[in-house]
Amino acid sequence: MKRLLLLISFCFIIFIIYFDLTTGTLPDSHPSTTSVEPSVPASKPASVPSVAYNEITIKPGDTLLSIVEKEIGASNQPIETIISDFQGLNEGLKPEQMQIGKTYKIPVYK
Repeated sequence: MKRLLLLISFCFIIFIIYFDLTTGTLPDSHPSTTSVEPSVPASKPASVPSVAYNEITIKPGDTLLSIVEKEIGASNQPIETIISDFQGLNEGLKPEQMQIGKTYKIPVYK
């Protein structure tokens, strides 16, 4: 009976260690950095960027950067500009929220 209890305890401890290492249930030692986006005052409406765009249907494996690079080759625009233009064209949608099969406005730079 003691051997069975030791075996179960050993398996449970191994599972706890595995779970902690893969899931990360231990608290993060570094403070999380969250970016706060400035809000637009109510008296000033958000403007849509005056950027040329193509409407593209998303395929599996597509990312915003890969689509922009396919459309215009190597882009000299910073990724922050591409993301903000994408969000302006698509009503604030973040690139991470793009869904396969849906059509989005992708900024095109010349």
